[in-house]
Amino acid sequence: MNWLNMTPGLAIFLWGAGGSVAVEIVTLWGYYEQDKNIPARYRQIGFWIVRVLLAIMAGGLALAYDIQKPLLAANIGAATPLIIRAFAEGLSSKD
Repeated sequence: MNWLNMTPGLAIFLWGAGGSVAVEIVTLWGYYEQDKNIPARYRQIGFWIVRVLLAIMAGGLALAYDIQKPLLAANIGAATPLIIRAFAEGLSSKD
């Protein structure tokens, strides 16, 4: 896995972030495949700031879960929005 001479932690972080980015790529691909107009959110800087932050959180979650396999890290990255929502709902239900 260390084919670019990076630390294992950095590699897992990037796989997690990449899993998050892959979700957006597949979503965009769906719009192209169905010949639909791309939603206006993709032209807003705020969307991209949030999207980058979500990818960073995805990489961080892959590290926090101590994932050792790239595919699992990518899966955690792809599931990050659901994981974060579950955390938030769990915290709000305790109030």
